[in-house]
Amino acid sequence: MPIIIDGWNLIRSRASRIDDVGGDSLGSARLLMNFLRDFQRTHKDPITLVFDSTHEYLGMEYTNTPKLKIVPARDADRYIKKFIDDFPERQRSNLRVVSSDNDIYYYAKSRYAVPVKSEQFWEKLNS
Repeated sequence: MPIIIDGWNLIRSRASRIDDVGGDSLGSARLLMNFLRDFQRTHKDPITLVFDSTHEYLGMEYTNTPKLKIVPARDADRYIKKFIDDFPERQRSNLRVVSSDNDIYYYAKSRYAVPVKSEQFWEKLNS
């Protein structure tokens, strides 16, 4: 099942061990990418990780792979909604959308994708 993740939302969720409040946001983003790479060793799900920013602002080197794509977007919510809409309708029930943002959560649900709260996804990452 493909997964699209609202990166900053996941980092700043209550269950996060890498919350960047008062700290290094880029360091937290790197840690999240490492968590996701580890996760993919046992799960074959392709992941799209979306951050609100531009590549220049994100300020870090990364390499997209077929299994992990990093997307710096000016508006992560808009990007995620478009991603859902562009996903083939018959296959949306296989798309997991990770965000605790109610707007994204209910948008995914209304489009027949599978919304996952950030806290729930952290549980899966930590297991």
